[in-house]
Amino acid sequence: MKHIIYLLLLVIVTGFTQCCKEKPTSNNTDTPGLPPATQTGANTFGCLLNGEPWMPQGNNGSGNNLSIDFDPGFNNGVFGIAAYKAVLGMPNTQGIGIGVKDSLNNLNFPKTFTLSRTSLFRASADKDVSCMLLSVDLNTSSTGELTISKLDRQNRIIAGRFNFTLHQNGCDTLKVTNGRFDMKF
Repeated sequence: MKHIIYLLLLVIVTGFTQCCKEKPTSNNTDTPGLPPATQTGANTFGCLLNGEPWMPQGNNGSGNNLSIDFDPGFNNGVFGIAAYKAVLGMPNTQGIGIGVKDSLNNLNFPKTFTLSRTSLFRASADKDVSCMLLSVDLNTSSTGELTISKLDRQNRIIAGRFNFTLHQNGCDTLKVTNGRFDMKF
C-alpha cells in the first residue's frame, strides 16, 4: 500500500512539473526596439549604437536609407550594406555600414569574420559629419565581429549578426552591439 501511495505522489508531482510554463526560447528578438534576427530575406537591419536602438529611418534626399550590394563576380564575391538615419530636427544624418571585401565565393557559411584594419570585414559609423569612423582608417582603432549565418544565392538572401567598436581621438567612441541584418539582394 505504501508503494502505491508513493507511486501516486510521484505521478502527481511529475504531472505538476509538466504543467508549469516552459521558459520561452530565444528567437533572437530579445532586444527591444530592434527587428528580429531572421533569415528569410525580410529586408531588416538594426543594432544598438552606444546602447540605444538604431534602425534606418527617414530620408536625407540621397536615396534609400537601407541598401545592399552583393556582387559574386568582383573579388571572388563581395557584399556591403549601407544604412542611414535621418531624424527630423537633427542637423546630421547618422550612418552605419558593414561589408566583406573579398572571397565570399570561396567560403562556407555560417562564417565569422574578425574586424581589424586589414581584415575582410569592414565597418563604418558616424553620429555626425565631423567624425566618420572607418575601420580601415589608420587613425581609427577597431574591434568587432561579423557573422554571416546565411548566404542563399538561389533565393538571394544574406543574413547575419555583427558588433564592432570604432574609436578615434577627438571623436566619441562608437560601440555597435546586437547588430542583425536579413536582406534580399
